[in-house]
Amino acid sequence: MSTKSDILQLLQREPLTVVQLCELLAVTRNAVIVQLKQLESEGLVRRSKIRPPNTVGKPPVIFEAAPGSEDVTSTAYQILLTQLLATLKDRYNVDELGDVLEQTGRQLAQRAGLANPVDFDSGLRAAMTAADALGASTEAVPQGGGVMVRNFTCPVGSVVREEQCVCRAMAAFFSEATGMPASEQCLREDRLICQYFIEHSA
Repeated sequence: MSTKSDILQLLQREPLTVVQLCELLAVTRNAVIVQLKQLESEGLVRRSKIRPPNTVGKPPVIFEAAPGSEDVTSTAYQILLTQLLATLKDRYNVDELGDVLEQTGRQLAQRAGLANPVDFDSGLRAAMTAADALGASTEAVPQGGGVMVRNFTCPVGSVVREEQCVCRAMAAFFSEATGMPASEQCLREDRLICQYFIEHSA
């Protein structure tokens, strides 16, 4: 554990002052302040509006975990998603499951405000930026008849290795965001590289 993660865990339990954090972690004031500033800039910690009772003079600043900070240490997403997909595969045939995943990808783009792009290039840039924010490391490579988008890291990599149909959702995401047909052409033999070919005439 690092001081940063220790601070976040303590603040997820209760609001605390810098002095209290120093005492609980047995570290210096500077060590706590540096990590608090970083956690604040990441939106994981905020200054609490609660003021301690019976305080004389200027009250100390109390820090607390911000809403959404619990997601940082959540590790069940991939396990839950893998099991959910396995359950859906038992319930639906391949085409039905593909339709569900494509609809999911399209809705993901719509809810992110990426549907109905002004033009192909701006839609592609916005979709790649959104994918990068989720953990992908994207690049676009022009090819005959379109553009190949490559993700060198996959936000749902371990799920994709188990259930390759997930890639259809991401292809639909890029299709919705660019307004053009897209298909997945992911490489899974060795290191996972997600690829989506988006049709586009120059």
